[in-house]
Amino acid sequence: MTLTVAVLIPAHNEEATIAELVHACLDQPYPVAQLIVVADSCTDRTAEAARQAGATLVLETDFKDKAANQNAALPHITADVIVGFDGDSRPEPDCISLMVADLENGYDATCSSILPLQKTGFFIEARRFAYSLGSQWWRLCQRQIGRLQVLTGASYAFRTDVVRAAGGFPNGLISADMDITWKLHEGGYKTWYTSQATTLTIDPATWKEYQAQMPRWAAGYFQNVARYRRLMLNWRSLLTVGTAMFDLVTLWWWVIVVVYNLATWQHLSMFKYMGYWFAAHTALTTYLVSRVVGWKKAALGFGPYTILNFYNKYLYTQAMFREWLLGRHYASWTGRSGRRTVITPMTARRRMALGLIATLAGAATATTGAVFHSTPLLGAGALAAVALPLALLPWRGTGKRRSTPHNPQPAEVAAEAVSVPVGT
Repeated sequence: MTLTVAVLIPAHNEEATIAELVHACLDQPYPVAQLIVVADSCTDRTAEAARQAGATLVLETDFKDKAANQNAALPHITADVIVGFDGDSRPEPDCISLMVADLENGYDATCSSILPLQKTGFFIEARRFAYSLGSQWWRLCQRQIGRLQVLTGASYAFRTDVVRAAGGFPNGLISADMDITWKLHEGGYKTWYTSQATTLTIDPATWKEYQAQMPRWAAGYFQNVARYRRLMLNWRSLLTVGTAMFDLVTLWWWVIVVVYNLATWQHLSMFKYMGYWFAAHTALTTYLVSRVVGWKKAALGFGPYTILNFYNKYLYTQAMFREWLLGRHYASWTGRSGRRTVITPMTARRRMALGLIATLAGAATATTGAVFHSTPLLGAGALAAVALPLALLPWRGTGKRRSTPHNPQPAEVAAEAVSVPVGT
């Protein structure tokens, strides 16, 4: 039995791209039974452009939340499969049919490969290299053990009954795509990665855009790992997340080793072996990327990818300490939509606990310094010991987390979303 498909497109101010996306979906060789666009908080002609392009149904909402908008469309979906695309994406021919074929083979959810829609640029070349490397290595490894870190929201296919059984698209975290992925893992559903299918998407082309997107991705990663931490007891989940954390930590370990050896001028022979390792790493990754985009693009992208990799690792390290240690959570972000970034304050209880820990550690360090007559240890310990009084100061902010975006239930959707079928 052929599975029927409903294409779901959440969009915010995508007037420039939504019509091309609708046409690209309707022109796919696989028949599309429904095409629903959810225009969220739009101040342009996104909704009108979607209707004119041939969308089956357009919902206009004001949720400012991707998951809530996807849930708003759920009551209207009658097809067997939900195929989702971001409003600034464009599926390549056969993208839908390839993803649906994997669902017909017994999987509950899958996603396609992603490549930048733009042709060139420093950030575009870096992102193209990263996407291509992921499609030839990271995602294939995760697929093999049955634990994808994220079913990319730019292009996915879910069985409709599975989404409904999971309670809809979960929200409340800054990264909705990873949230639904791990929600499916939690429910024991089978996920896949359709590597042959490809979707092009508009990626950050400037430093300002890149700087706005990456902190959200980093924060969303650690928010999701915290929410689904019980799943880390499963070896598949632990292997997937553990290797990512190992990659994050080892980069800084190598930086520390290199800086220390250069500062002390010791163990210089290690740089010879590091050179061999770097050459082998460069050759392998460039080869893998060349299988997707060719040798020229692979060579152009290696430099930008390597440079930005350090910045990305810095952002992920910063997000890990902010989300897990300080308890300050990304609650909204500033992207192309221009919304204000909101990071919740630290709670008074956490400030007190961290201050107390720092004070005890400082006292222990100062005592050690006094016993062994070490002025640096004594000074460092005394400095740390003042953390408790500072933590007890009346800092601004209640420490309460901002209320999560409203996740409408089917009965509420009619009152909160204005549905306008084509032809009205």
